[in-house]
Amino acid sequence: MSTSNGVLAIRRRAQHGLSVTLSAAALLVGVSGCASTSASKSGDFGASGVQTAVIQNAQGAARGITMVSTTEVNSALINAPVEKAWVALQEVYTTLGIPVTELNQQSRTIGNNAYRVRRRIGDVPTMRALDCGGDSGMPNAETYQLLLTVKSRIIPSDAGGSVVQTTLEGTGKNPTTAASSDVRCSSMGTLEKRIADLVKAKVAAK
Repeated sequence: MSTSNGVLAIRRRAQHGLSVTLSAAALLVGVSGCASTSASKSGDFGASGVQTAVIQNAQGAARGITMVSTTEVNSALINAPVEKAWVALQEVYTTLGIPVTELNQQSRTIGNNAYRVRRRIGDVPTMRALDCGGDSGMPNAETYQLLLTVKSRIIPSDAGGSVVQTTLEGTGKNPTTAASSDVRCSSMGTLEKRIADLVKAKVAAK
């Protein structure tokens, strides 16, 4: 999504004559009226982001509301030592054809922060992996150009073995129109489950 002065904006016309502007990088804090971003880590992997929405009526009066969007972390137990599961996870990204732009051996984290894809992620249809809205019964995730952030990591399990954690989120854009606004996509959990299932299968086969 294009930015202006670091602020992402989506304008849409709501019912009853309300014009809604969503600003994803502005949070009004303190009595000074300064604007800043706010994000908190959840287990240092997923995140919660705070948005400010400015609602303006037909007379020009405006008020702000805050909204919180959370990046969900999908976790699955792996019956294998951490190092073995970590090797398997890296192989899974290759199997699914996800280009790796982030690889941290120390934290055992792998992922891609700007993954451009259409229709399929490996053998997972994007329409089953993401909810980007849709028109006339056709999911946008099926036809839109998607820009995704997908990340996984391996951590020790308190019960023994290990845990694979994956997050998935992104935006979609209609490739057939000149519209510049992007649509936010939320995960449906299918890709995360597929990654976990493949890790389990690979460690079992070794």
